[in-house]
Amino acid sequence: MRSGRLVLVCAVLAGLIALLPSKSFAEGPNSASAAVIQGNQGVQDGWVIDDQGNVLFTNADATLMAQTGAGWVRINFRLGRFKDWTETATFGYSALSRYDQVVVNARANGLKVLGLLSNESWHGYPTDWRANNAELAKGTGDNRYLLDFAQQAAVVLVSHFAGRIDWWEVWNEPNVEPTYLYPSNFAWLLGHVYDKTKIAGVLTARFVSGGVSSLQDANGRLTGASTGADYLRDTYARGMDRAGWAIFKAKYGSYPLDGIGQHIYIDGFARTNGTRIGRALQLVRDAYLAPEGTNTLKRIFITEVGWGSNNVSEQVQASNLQTAYTRFKATPYVHTAFWFSLRDSQAAGLYFGLLRPNLTQKPSWKAYQSYAVY
Repeated sequence: MRSGRLVLVCAVLAGLIALLPSKSFAEGPNSASAAVIQGNQGVQDGWVIDDQGNVLFTNADATLMAQTGAGWVRINFRLGRFKDWTETATFGYSALSRYDQVVVNARANGLKVLGLLSNESWHGYPTDWRANNAELAKGTGDNRYLLDFAQQAAVVLVSHFAGRIDWWEVWNEPNVEPTYLYPSNFAWLLGHVYDKTKIAGVLTARFVSGGVSSLQDANGRLTGASTGADYLRDTYARGMDRAGWAIFKAKYGSYPLDGIGQHIYIDGFARTNGTRIGRALQLVRDAYLAPEGTNTLKRIFITEVGWGSNNVSEQVQASNLQTAYTRFKATPYVHTAFWFSLRDSQAAGLYFGLLRPNLTQKPSWKAYQSYAVY
């Protein structure tokens, strides 16, 4: 997916996840799978509604996802052409009502939902969410967009789906373009979402910091910079000195995140190994252990991981999946990992799926069932 440094395309992968409509699944002889026990790992696909609010993640799609053995689905809550989450003037129905059906489809198939509160959950531009940053603009990091995002998107969604969705991811790949936030902005965003939802009375919701994405350097080294660990460390620092995180700790007994998001796209053109997967995990773990303390119960959520079978062979894709999930399952501080993605998108040139564009199974489909499910 990345050329040269294997950076740009993977860095925006989760942005593309939000840009890819999900194809409806028609059951056929090549798509059927033997019944499997659904485990604690996840899978994701493309858009779950289109810009007009038509539901793309149907019950048949959810059934197909459940057949992988996944127990979780990561869903990007995007507004599309709706003005906000409750208005009905644009299409005659609300965005919330459409996502109600999406969540029904997921839950009916035994899939727990990790809700993604992305830049598409509230309309704005990079200049809006990066305004008043401490790093370049010498501000505090807070701005109107971040507050509106918390009040008009996070509070509305978390309140509406309380009891149906317990875990929410706040933002997507904050350390890379096009969704980059300065650490000071990200610290304020996490604080606003955490605080405003609790003030609204939703005490059961838990929040994962938006997954920091891998950015391998030209030599393929795994460092604090390349794994996003340095960005996470900077976010904690700006949280302390700009965004009042000590106040949240005193008020709620926690800094404003309950889990740590991480995206792993390493060795994108090669066979990986457990040592390298483990190092990528440990660097991020070390970044939050320093401020949180070694006794913290907070764990890492791998909200995206994958290899494209246009960059490696289908057999290597399956082998890397096996290696990654074997390491994840042996790592106590990893909560769950979401494979990107369920199926290839030929139109977008993304071949990370467990299924080919014609919905036939790749070797990674069986590998996921064998090594990810538990």
